[in-house]
Formats: sequence, C-alpha cells, structure tokens
Amino acid sequence: MVSRVAGLLVWFLSLSVALCAAQDSAVFVLPERTPAPSFTLPDLSGRSVSSVAFAGKVVVLSFGATWCPTCTSELQSLENLQARFPNDLLVYFVALDGRGERDVKPFMVKHGHRLPVLLDPQMAVAREHGIRWVPVTLVIDRQGVVVGRAIGPREWDAKEAIDLVRSLVSR
Repeated sequence: MVSRVAGLLVWFLSLSVALCAAQDSAVFVLPERTPAPSFTLPDLSGRSVSSVAFAGKVVVLSFGATWCPTCTSELQSLENLQARFPNDLLVYFVALDGRGERDVKPFMVKHGHRLPVLLDPQMAVAREHGIRWVPVTLVIDRQGVVVGRAIGPREWDAKEAIDLVRSLVSR
C-alpha cells in the first residue's frame, strides 16, 4: 500500500512539473470566440468576486499556481499591463493552489506582488474555461467573450499584449 501511494505521488509530481512547463505557442494568443462562463470566486481577503461585475471591461485571467515557476514569471508583467490600462482593464491571477490562501497569500506578500488574486483550489472555474495545464491566460472582451488564449508564459507588458489590449479597449 505504501509503495502504491509513493508511486502515485511520484506520478502526480511528474505530471505537475510537466504541466507547469507547458509547450509555448509561437503565436502570442490563439484567437478564440467563446462566451466566457460566469463564475464567482473568493479573493485573498475572502470577498466574493463575480465575473458579472466584469461587464464592459476587458479582462485578463491568468490561471496558474505559486508552485509553478513559469506561472509566477508572468506576474510582474501582468501587473505592468494592468497599470498601463487602469480604467478599462481588469487583470487577475487565478490561483489553482490546492491549499488556497494558505499558500498564495504568503507567496504574493513575500515577492511583493500586488496583482489581484482569485482562488480556485478545486479548479472548478479552470475546468469551466477548458484549462488543462498552467499557465494559461484568457483575454476576454467587453462583451464577455474569450477572444484569446495564451498557452504558456508570456511577457504581458510586451508590444503584442499592449497592442491586443489597446485594440480591445478602443472598441
């Protein structure tokens, strides 16, 4: 029984590492036209955040985990993107960490990240959005339609991201 549990643990850790190092696409975001499912998730203060409140805003949802280096490598550039479009863009890190706030909050504080965080430890919202590995970032337009999906890490303060967001906020 112990060897079976150990085997499962090794398999899970290997899978976690493989998923964290997801293949990156040569395209900045893969175009998509899918209505974004509505959801409600807690933030780090325990307050419920509903996607219904996103109406009329461009939204970037970065699904990842604090144990995933490629996920956390995006956080500063996501903060920079949010700062560039403070009135028309909402950017969230959707943390899939299994222990939720207990792992995420100390990580964010330790590394000085100020990006808003939503907690999805059961991965219910991630599954609704078709997230199968991390990091995956969704770009949602003002009408609540997923218009882009980035698989793997990106520099969200680079020209491609700024141009994409600029085109969406000007509509």
